[in-house]
Amino acid sequence: MKTQRFALLAAAAALSIASCGGGTGGTGMTGNSPTTSFGTITDFGSVFVNGVEFSTSGATITLDGNPVTQNELRRGMVVTVSGSRSGSSGSATRIAVDDAVKGFVEAKTDANHWTVMGQTVLVDDQTRFENNVQPGLGEFAEVHGLVVADGTISGGFIEKKNSPFPAFQVKGFVKNHSDAAKTFDIGALTVNYGSATINDMPNPATTSWNGLLVEAKGNACTGTAPVCGTLTASTVEPNGPQMQDVADFEVEGFVTKINSPTDFVVGNQRVVTTASTLFEGGVATDIVIGVRLEVEGVLSGGILTASKVEFGDDIKLEADIAVLGVNSFTLSGLTGVTVTVNGLTQFENVANFAGLANGDHLRIRGRASGSNAVIATEVEKRSPDTRVELQGPIQSITSASPNQVVTILGVGVNTAGVVFQDVDESVITRDAFFAKAVVGTLVKARGALGGGGGITWSEMELED
Repeated sequence: MKTQRFALLAAAAALSIASCGGGTGGTGMTGNSPTTSFGTITDFGSVFVNGVEFSTSGATITLDGNPVTQNELRRGMVVTVSGSRSGSSGSATRIAVDDAVKGFVEAKTDANHWTVMGQTVLVDDQTRFENNVQPGLGEFAEVHGLVVADGTISGGFIEKKNSPFPAFQVKGFVKNHSDAAKTFDIGALTVNYGSATINDMPNPATTSWNGLLVEAKGNACTGTAPVCGTLTASTVEPNGPQMQDVADFEVEGFVTKINSPTDFVVGNQRVVTTASTLFEGGVATDIVIGVRLEVEGVLSGGILTASKVEFGDDIKLEADIAVLGVNSFTLSGLTGVTVTVNGLTQFENVANFAGLANGDHLRIRGRASGSNAVIATEVEKRSPDTRVELQGPIQSITSASPNQVVTILGVGVNTAGVVFQDVDESVITRDAFFAKAVVGTLVKARGALGGGGGITWSEMELED
């Protein structure tokens, strides 16, 4: 084992890896302020990350540590952007691509659950593929995405490769660390670091690595093809370079740990909230393990103090189960909406998916997966009720006042006779509501399921 730059203290190392990428120092938040943003590329023109359009003119862009051009970036890739910004516009000085796993596709349990290098890769209709080509079983794949939990990655962009070059690679949370054996596990993969170069990590002889988010690379796997089994690592290091303090830091990721209602971890970044933290698309009590968030605030000493927490899982539903499928169900009255569960879905008042039955009344939180599909992060079984709730971004507004039809997740809500509310739940007029409600606005509709299966809508509310 080759050891380089051991951290002096395990605590210091934990703080240093609690960031998700390189950064710059920060001063104030006036004008164009220094910023660092870790998240998924959602669009181009320039590069859009976490709702900010970053100009790439003059920016250094790297992939696997090698310089590339913007033409090699793709939607769904996870990047760390360093630069400056003012509001929703910014200028990037550095963009580093942070891919998740490279290796053979070892299994495809179903269309939505793949195994690559012992990691479960969640694939949905928002996952993008290079040239629309999906790698097959036994073929080499490069997966970009966010770590959701131990051994689980939400696939954002996947590319089929013709050969395992660069080296095999995996990132994730360490478990079962043994310095005596010089091994640890990430998901179902064992990593042997006996001959690896160790960068910026605590001394494994004196400090356990369990719980740290790391990246391991190597050229050799031991196992029955295409399963790797054990990766002989050439390098092991924290996921992403060390972060400096910065006054404007943004991170996108899944909640992986909750220390208290005001102290939780997104990916591997510790976040604390205060009385002045602004929540959008949800409230503090909606923060549970597996929920996708974007957090903005000040990074100091490895801790992100949040000024704003925005929920990526902004879909909320309440209704009865109409028809149960294998790992999905439809809802009475919300015709066309399909809710899918996976291994990360949290269940309340019911042990698991197998405990559900047709007719059960549920509250659901999740994220959109297409125009009328939802991936559930939380499913709560409730007492029988006719109440129906539908929260999501407006897809369209048709017909004229006072009979506007607002479409959410493919469901047309006829607003004739409904009561309108502002974000503070105060009653407002129809005209005031539709002055603010446009396509893309997050709204919530409430109603009751009738005996014929139709819904009588009674309220519609603007959401933060």
